[in-house]
Order: sequence, then structure tokens, then C-alpha cells
Amino acid sequence: MRNIKVVVATIFSTMGLGLAVMPAAHAASLIPQQEGEVKLTNVSCVASTCIDVEKDMGFKVTSLGYDFDSKGPQYGLSRLFVDKSATANDWGFGIKFGQQDAGTNTASNQFWYRPVAYQAATANSAPTGNSTPAEGSQLEIGRFKFELGNIFSEVKIDFFDVEDGGTGILEVNGTPVQQLLAAGPDSNIQSLTLKNVSSFVVQMGKPGPDSIFKQTGDGVRLSGLTVGATVPEPGTVMSLGALAVVGVFGLRRGKKFISAG
Repeated sequence: MRNIKVVVATIFSTMGLGLAVMPAAHAASLIPQQEGEVKLTNVSCVASTCIDVEKDMGFKVTSLGYDFDSKGPQYGLSRLFVDKSATANDWGFGIKFGQQDAGTNTASNQFWYRPVAYQAATANSAPTGNSTPAEGSQLEIGRFKFELGNIFSEVKIDFFDVEDGGTGILEVNGTPVQQLLAAGPDSNIQSLTLKNVSSFVVQMGKPGPDSIFKQTGDGVRLSGLTVGATVPEPGTVMSLGALAVVGVFGLRRGKKFISAG
């Protein structure tokens, strides 16, 4: 029996003004249900509430460089926060989130991930307590690697307000991919669902000057991040060396599976 190397990725694209609904009855959220700054592996917290997701939830997050176009302004590594629209927060160090943001807002009862971008000397420069967040902390752009600690049968990622290209998944289980979302209308929600995942790299937003918002860029949040059940280690059933790319679907949420042999 030949060794089958398959990772199947299901891509759902859902446009609308409402919230995405979890498709699986046993899905668990990887978004902490409290506001604060996420403790990253390579960027120290400055907020008074530092959420240790590795200790509390069993996964870790690393901030990655994303601005390599040699065009100004230059952005470095981003911070990552958990925020809720119903409350206003002043975390200090120039980071303020209002009860209503200047741009598009999610539902008031929802926790979501929002990056905070920083201008820096290089793409891999980490922000410090002396760094000033871009656009008064309202520029929601960042690239992050999530290492989940287990292999999960399904990971569903909901992206909120993708109005420019460049947002999506860049790596799954250490394998580079380019599954980017199309630009949508204001307040759109688009969802990517990956199968048999232990880690992934996600790009949230696109910086200027090549963005349609040339002066700043397109900010994006994660309004949902859920996982299904854990699966056995690779080798007995399947290995995680290949990613099958599946088409992006519109309002009807059609499904298609493509396997790579």
C-alpha cells in the first residue's frame, strides 16, 4: 500500500454583514474570551493584561515580518490583541481601542484578534515600549505563525473586512502556500477551513503604498478561529507534507475537495 500524502484544504468564502457561524458542533475557539495583549514568542507585552495562550490554551503565536517591498513606510513586527467592540480600552504606550473604531466595526458582543502595526527600521524589527503604533494603533496589519501543539482535524479561520488582496494563509504545517482571499465589500466575512493542521501562517491586511488605501493600508481582523478534534500523529494515516488547494466559493457556500496524490 503506497504512502498517501494528503492535506485537504477546504476554502469557504462567505460575504455578508453578519457573523460567521461555527460549522462543527464540537468546534473550540482559539480566541481567548478576555481582552488584552497576546503573549508572543518574540515580542514582549506592554499591556497590563498579557494573555499567555501557550500556558492557558496550549498553543503559541509568533509575529513575523511582512513588509519586504522596499517601499516606504517600512513596517516591522506587529503586536496582537484580543478586543471586544463593546468596551473601550487604553492599554498605554499609544494603544487605544475605542468602543467604536474609526473604520468598520464587528458585533459588540464578539471577541476577535486585532493586530497593531508599527513602523520600524526593518521588517523584522520588534516593537518596544518606546515604539509608537502606526495610525494611532488603528492599523490592523500583521503576519503571525500559530503553532497549535496538536494536529487538529479542522481549523476554521474567519477574516473580517478584507477590502484588498494579500490577506490569507501563507504556510500550513511548514509547507509554503499562497491561499489569498479576494477583496470584498465593506464588512465582508470570508472563511478558510484547513484539514489536519498543526501550524499555519496567516497574513492579516495589506500595507500601503500598494494597497487600495495607499496612505495606510487595508486592516483586517480575525473574527473567528476554531479547531475540531485532534487526530493521530502523521505516519499511520497520512503525512502533512502537501496542501491541496480548493476553490474559493461565494454566497452559496458550495464545497469542492481536491486531493494531491
